[in-house]
Amino acid sequence: AVGLNVSRERPLFDNMSNMDTEDRAGTKGSSSGLNVSLHPLVIINMSDHATRKKSLSGGRPQRVLGVLLGVQEGRNVEICNSFEIDYKIVDGKIQINMDYLNVKQEQYKKVFAKYEPIGWYSNSTTFVPPGEVLPGDITLHQEIQAVCENPLYLLLDTSEGAGIRDLPIQVFESELRMVEDRPTLSFSLSSYALCSNDAERISVDQVSNLLPSGSSSASTALTTHLGAVNSAMEMLRKRVRCVVAVMHAMQQGQVPRDHAFLRQVASLCQRLPSMDTEEFREDFVQVYNDTMLVTYLAAMTKGTNSVSELIDKFNVAYEKGSRRRGLF
Repeated sequence: AVGLNVSRERPLFDNMSNMDTEDRAGTKGSSSGLNVSLHPLVIINMSDHATRKKSLSGGRPQRVLGVLLGVQEGRNVEICNSFEIDYKIVDGKIQINMDYLNVKQEQYKKVFAKYEPIGWYSNSTTFVPPGEVLPGDITLHQEIQAVCENPLYLLLDTSEGAGIRDLPIQVFESELRMVEDRPTLSFSLSSYALCSNDAERISVDQVSNLLPSGSSSASTALTTHLGAVNSAMEMLRKRVRCVVAVMHAMQQGQVPRDHAFLRQVASLCQRLPSMDTEEFREDFVQVYNDTMLVTYLAAMTKGTNSVSELIDKFNVAYEKGSRRRGLF
């Protein structure tokens, strides 16, 4: 197939009825040369949208759709904000509520005059290989073209285990390619860069350190720290189990032996006995005793404070009683 790239500055064919479509991304990156910048606010909006839909459905992952807002100057595209799209399932296919979309677009246009629709976003509830999209995305893409010509497509992977190493986001551009002498619309993976301003950095920090209602800052800080430690330990346990499973598979001949991998495991195992030395036990006991001493001192201070408050209340109560007896 010969690639025919259509940039965002040139509209797609007006008559889409005679055009073939394919729900997959090209194996090569886009050749349009767009510089896509993504703001954290968009990622927070998408994640919040997916989390709310999942919570309202009783914990079952749900697909969400939305429109991307931003600014384009030449070949530079900046995705700054987004809003949600209402849809319903008709005969197993997603049908977008275009009236709701147009109303939301007009409302955002009044508040953010310089922002224009430049694409749409969605999420995947199951794992999607890099460079691939979901079935039916081309059809949705064509419907979004009624709002903006040749939009970008941002796919957020919300499946279990996504985002452990990298940000689970892919940005696609639509391209026209000649396949068997027919124009075919397909997706092409595009690169992007994260960017933020001072206000967004403060907001992201506030969201990441948001306190539950009714909790004190000190207790919540401890809870957050313990939660982070627990998550780290759980992640370590999962990775150790993964390594053990690979070792068992190699031992049983199910997978070929990887000597580089085995050397790394052996090197890791050789470090473990050094943690059971006499020096380590002495240091551990000393740190443990210091921690328990601080805990006991805190408990004694709290108890002393409670007794002091009780004595003050007792003195106030009996002082008032003695004054009444003196008056009469």
